[in-house]
Amino acid sequence: MYFNFRYVCSFFVLILLLTGCNFGTRTYPVTGTVNYDGQPLAQGMITLTPDGISGNTGKSSMAEIRNGSFSVPKKYGVVGGAYRIFVESVESLGQDAGSKELFPAFSMDYHFQEGTIPPLTIDIPKNSKKK
Repeated sequence: MYFNFRYVCSFFVLILLLTGCNFGTRTYPVTGTVNYDGQPLAQGMITLTPDGISGNTGKSSMAEIRNGSFSVPKKYGVVGGAYRIFVESVESLGQDAGSKELFPAFSMDYHFQEGTIPPLTIDIPKNSKKK
């Protein structure tokens, strides 16, 4: 059987373009809620950082927290494996007074399973408040 080298190379280039050169790395969207002292966190940021020590080579993701909810779309989502999750929030001190941390940066470890990821719930206790 005879194969034209140009056609074979073109076929592989087309496959790479169609798959986005991703080579099987699959990301998953993450949604969830963040509560502080039993109430939905009004505003903040959540950062999902892969735990390289555990061998996770995924990319970090960030999302804004509004009214206790956050959402990381699939495009920026997580891969399966160990992550370190950070939550930060500030409270307004008034129009001209600026803002201050509501609590010190909260962190926790979490392991995402590959596949459909259930909503994540993070409860930050009041004793996390900065004094």
